[in-house]
Amino acid sequence: MNTATHAPSSAGTSFLAQRGLKPASELAANRPHGDRLRYIAGCRCDLCRKANSTYERERQKARAAGDWNGIVDAGKARQHLMNLSQQGVGRRAVAAASDVAETVLMDIRSGTKTRIRARTERQILAVTPEMASDHALVDAGPTWKLIRELLKAGFTKARLSAEMGTNGRALQLAKDQVTVRNAARMVAVHARLMASDETLVPAGPSLRRLKALREEEFTERQLARWLDLPDGEYVIPQRRLTRGLEKRIIDLYDRLMN
Repeated sequence: MNTATHAPSSAGTSFLAQRGLKPASELAANRPHGDRLRYIAGCRCDLCRKANSTYERERQKARAAGDWNGIVDAGKARQHLMNLSQQGVGRRAVAAASDVAETVLMDIRSGTKTRIRARTERQILAVTPEMASDHALVDAGPTWKLIRELLKAGFTKARLSAEMGTNGRALQLAKDQVTVRNAARMVAVHARLMASDETLVPAGPSLRRLKALREEEFTERQLARWLDLPDGEYVIPQRRLTRGLEKRIIDLYDRLMN
């Protein structure tokens, strides 16, 4: 296998040092052959040449598929941001709709950033006022009121996050503003969960019914079995229980006492 390498020029190394960047030779020092960085650093062995060929082939394929991600002038993206702003679509809404960081959008809009990646440009140009409407920001107060009611009803933040479609990750909603989409989602989640059998309700009425049944000489083991509680367990929370268990207790009480 050919393991020849070509050292980078001293001029190139000096230029990188002036910009506070490490030369490719240093970055590639601990990389295995077959890593394209080794090729950039000057290695021309068979494995590194193959890695570079594969990279170039994938770039050509991406260009053909319209997913080229080279450097382009930021002018079109800047003008589009200004047009959206005139239609009432602000930077934060564009950031949410395009998945481009607000700081990047701010730099493009101000002219600080004059060249951007082609994919960034495509993401910005794809944003329309209609698309951004779901990402427009509204007061978070009503949304957090619903969240507090759900937490009080026994649902965890992880559960609410999963119900919101974020796969159980931490519930990440700002305290001051939320998107229209997230506000609407939380309204739907609140309505669904608060009507479910999982909601916690006061245990007092259920405990009184169970006490009356025990006074009629029904044993705790019998009650646990009829209520679908785990075998041998007859533990009813003293403060709150799920609405589903409450329904089963009411039904059992009505059947045995009437």
